[in-house]
Amino acid sequence: MKRFAVFACACIVAVALIGAQEPQTTATFYADAAQQTKEALDASRLLQSKGQWSKAWNLLAAFDPDNKDGYVLAEKIRLALEGNVANGMLISFGFVDLAEGQNLDELRANPPEKQTLADFNPVDLAEALEKSGEAVPPVLSYELGNYLYMVNQEYGDNWIQDSQTVQQKAVENYDRALAYDTYTEKSLSNQAELLFNLQQYDAVETVLRKAIAIYPENLNFSVNLASALNDEGKFDEVYPIVDEVLARAETSDATYNAYVEGIKAGLNGNDVEKANVYIEAMIVRFPDEYVPMLIQHLIEVRMGTPEKAAAVADEVTAKFNVDPNVVRSLLSTWLNAQDPQSGFDYLNRSIEKYTGDDKAAGTLAFYRALMYAQTAQSVDELKLAIADIEEAENRFSTVYDKDNQVFLTISQLKDEWNQFLQQQSAPDASAVPDDQSPQPAATPEASSSQTGDQTQEAAPDASSDTTSGATE
Repeated sequence: MKRFAVFACACIVAVALIGAQEPQTTATFYADAAQQTKEALDASRLLQSKGQWSKAWNLLAAFDPDNKDGYVLAEKIRLALEGNVANGMLISFGFVDLAEGQNLDELRANPPEKQTLADFNPVDLAEALEKSGEAVPPVLSYELGNYLYMVNQEYGDNWIQDSQTVQQKAVENYDRALAYDTYTEKSLSNQAELLFNLQQYDAVETVLRKAIAIYPENLNFSVNLASALNDEGKFDEVYPIVDEVLARAETSDATYNAYVEGIKAGLNGNDVEKANVYIEAMIVRFPDEYVPMLIQHLIEVRMGTPEKAAAVADEVTAKFNVDPNVVRSLLSTWLNAQDPQSGFDYLNRSIEKYTGDDKAAGTLAFYRALMYAQTAQSVDELKLAIADIEEAENRFSTVYDKDNQVFLTISQLKDEWNQFLQQQSAPDASAVPDDQSPQPAATPEASSSQTGDQTQEAAPDASSDTTSGATE
């Protein structure tokens, strides 16, 4: 199962925690608007509900052509983001009225020529409104935060303002809105993410604890708080938060990531025993995931217990049927620990164990070839790599179709390595310098069903250090 790492979050300054509250609804954000404004908004939303986005936009534009009504401006921002069929850098928008059976998402893939076009830069308009002395309702700040968050997501530094400025403005608007209890579950999540990006760690606990109080069923807020505390070095405070998530009966991505944060706290806080408790529990709760065992392997390698590391490596290899992602991850850990010999020992005993399984033996030979190429100090060692890659090719030929991508990869590696050998054929060039040893650009899998999707787990990045995500 593909999991995504939960990013650490930061949060706002100067918002006092006021305990559990009722979640807000967007309808209440317009409660203080003038009656005439409310009627215009209701009429526009009715059109929106029918897919009449162009008519809905035109109604609001006619009602407040000079953008002097903060409530209408807020609604225009929401409508522009949700109802456009096309946009230019999110400062110009196109709208259409959907015919029966039409879908806005489908039209966005191939926008029609006939559209209602509007130049609309919410940032400039909101600043002009504020300078004019007109009231700026909290909902306008809320929608500006949403708008700027999307701008940053879509364009980053490629917008008319740099990403740092955009994110800071988004945070300021979310902060202002939150001060007036104008928020949603999504806006709190966005705000925390932006503040983390800005490295404003001093504010992380405030917004996340507020979010946890208001949305206790959203366990991601708790996991994010644990992650933030890890980043701040407050490891002892991580454990109770993680334990509360793990005590829930349901098992989800949040559960998985809570274990990761507990392991991180244990390792970074020099409490290996605590980390091992979380790892063992994680292995039991996620029996179909290899990542916990890879973390366990990493710890044993870093603790300098090679026999235990080897035992874990053999166990996870057997449990997951010589999954190439597992093999690559184990080898990566040993290489990063400057211990390639343990990697070779693992491969040698595994090849002997699985010699009767062409798929497994081919995978192991393939990675041993890459190990030889990675560490080669002589022409003879590079020849061992070629011998192994040919063995892998022979093994794979019995289990994969001829057009499988792995055979193209093997062919390319053989050509590269043989060419290198030819260049080193002169008597004075027999050694393979460290900085010239062949380095494959990637370590491909043996079939499309075994691609690196599985390696992007919540804790480790198996394409490099097996469990860097759990220890940084």
